[in-house]
Amino acid sequence: MKEYNHGNIQYAKQLRKNMTPWERKLWYDFLRTYPVRFQRQKCIDNYIVDFYCASARLAIELDGGGHYEEQKIAEDEARTKVLTQYGITVLRFSNLDIDQHFPEVCDAIRLRLKGNTMKSVILYTDGACSGNPGPGGWAAILRYGSAEKVLSGGEENTTNNRMELLGVIAGLECLKESCSVALYSDSQYICNALNNGWLRDWKKRGWKRRDGEVKNLELWQRLDALLQQHSVEAHWVKGHAENEYNNRCDALAVAEREKFA
Repeated sequence: MKEYNHGNIQYAKQLRKNMTPWERKLWYDFLRTYPVRFQRQKCIDNYIVDFYCASARLAIELDGGGHYEEQKIAEDEARTKVLTQYGITVLRFSNLDIDQHFPEVCDAIRLRLKGNTMKSVILYTDGACSGNPGPGGWAAILRYGSAEKVLSGGEENTTNNRMELLGVIAGLECLKESCSVALYSDSQYICNALNNGWLRDWKKRGWKRRDGEVKNLELWQRLDALLQQHSVEAHWVKGHAENEYNNRCDALAVAEREKFA
């Protein structure tokens, strides 16, 4: 990778001394103290990248108002294309994003860093319950490359949602390092909470729903703690259908449930 030319190096030094208010905020309030190392005003090819993480091959660019003019948009697209050819992921944020949506900007960077530097794991889960409440079981299958780990358990008096949650929790808790996890579940309860912002909103309200208490609170809090350690993307799958691993999880969960029947 061509990382510099002499003119850019001198200009980059000037830029480091004269950061914009938005660059300063992102640097001092987040990137400077993040566990992975970022460089400011990094020279790559004929470009100077605002912030660059070599270990994750991640570039972060902050765009002012001028970047939304037609010519600038074309220049930014060309710049991104060159960086992508070097295997670098580019995240772009506006100054307005830094001003008004700073926590979301930080979350997006965290998620990309996790995805770029972590092992990729697939997690299938399911829960089963008879009576709801009644005897129940949960199961999880983790896959990493050709390796597979199967987990299952149950409770004598429980609910289906608790079993669904415990399957996910058990799968994530057995991971020994932070991972990028593709979660497959037939529980809309879980997938909607993760994908539609329900969990985020419950936390903002002090762990309350708009119309009352959050059910299974202690399990959601356990899951939320795990979501801070791992990058999890939830995918809903239809239950009792064609997904081999979902069907295996269902059979395991039912077998655990039957131990208490």
